[in-house]
Amino acid sequence: MLWIFSLVTFFLSEPNLPQIRETYKSAITNESSLTKLIEITQPYLNQSATSRAFYAMGKALEARNATWVSTKLSNAKIAYNQLNTSVSKAPNDGEIRYLRFSFESRTPSMLNMRAHVKEDKAFLLKNIKSSEPLWSIMKAFFNNCDDLSAAEKKSLITR
Repeated sequence: MLWIFSLVTFFLSEPNLPQIRETYKSAITNESSLTKLIEITQPYLNQSATSRAFYAMGKALEARNATWVSTKLSNAKIAYNQLNTSVSKAPNDGEIRYLRFSFESRTPSMLNMRAHVKEDKAFLLKNIKSSEPLWSIMKAFFNNCDDLSAAEKKSLITR
């Protein structure tokens, strides 16, 4: 009986990744979705590298939207640290690598938060596939990314 309870608890405590991804897509342009993204990912920070990465992106979006410099920096540091932890827990996860790459490549170099741009770019060029759940967002990002050459953009976008 105890093992059934444990099994049910396990499945109920797993993050709903499709919901998290959809909320992230919406959070890019909608502040109420941003609040929801942080709320639905925060309980899973220690259970799921993917949830941690999306939580980090929520903090990154909060940094982008903040008006106070100290709030921007604080949220950016949280995002940076959480993304690095996510990659260390799941180094071969293309979605997590994309999230870190998209954050770091848009971060001003003076903040010293671009340490993995080359590494993540190489990983994505070699491993990312059009079957990724965030492919439509990835494709649009790659097309406008200043850290990718025209040939690299074409290579990524035409997969």
